[in-house]
Amino acid sequence: MKSDIHGLSIGIERWEKELFFVIKAYGRLTHEDYQYMTPLLESAIAEMKDPEILALMDLRELDGFSLHAAWDDLKLGLKHGKAFKKVAILGKGEFQQWMVRIVSWFTPGEYRFFDDKQQALSWLS
Repeated sequence: MKSDIHGLSIGIERWEKELFFVIKAYGRLTHEDYQYMTPLLESAIAEMKDPEILALMDLRELDGFSLHAAWDDLKLGLKHGKAFKKVAILGKGEFQQWMVRIVSWFTPGEYRFFDDKQQALSWLS
């Protein structure tokens, strides 16, 4: 029996001009998941001048995403991509590693793939 459970767990900590953003994605992400997450991120950086975001994105339980969710992710990246200073992608498999390499070519921040959470956190700090 396959589960239809999907979504995002989000943690946000803010210090002056820096924001530490943690996302754990699971299941197949949808447009509704982005409708939940985007306002949280935008609210956290709304009054920050030139915010710098350090992010940990745990994709180990991600099964994929809908086309609409992919479009939402692209729009979010175009709107706020410059704010992401360092992004540690915690994942599994060669496909996710390959995707992180592709993203890093087109975005101004530093993106790295990790399969170990402690290594990812050390790199962010």
